[in-house]
Amino acid sequence: MDNSIIGSVPAESENLAIHVQLCEQRYLQLLSKLDTVDNKFEKIETMLVDIKTVIKQDEKENTSLYLKWAGALIGVLSTTLIGLVMHLLIK
Repeated sequence: MDNSIIGSVPAESENLAIHVQLCEQRYLQLLSKLDTVDNKFEKIETMLVDIKTVIKQDEKENTSLYLKWAGALIGVLSTTLIGLVMHLLIK
């Protein structure tokens, strides 16, 4: 089907059968274009779901990394504090 829009035809206003046929062609063109738009929206939706999945996975990995760093920092600070307390008690 041609992508050009079917315009008004002079005989259309004088002949109902021509008008009906042109309306059918216009309607079919409209449906075809709506199908194209629908397919594009489905692709966009799929991409957005994929992006959301990647972001969630990255958030989980980042949270895990932050917890590891926090645990390491707490361990270093605890060890330093215990070392200082022991040093003060031994003196």
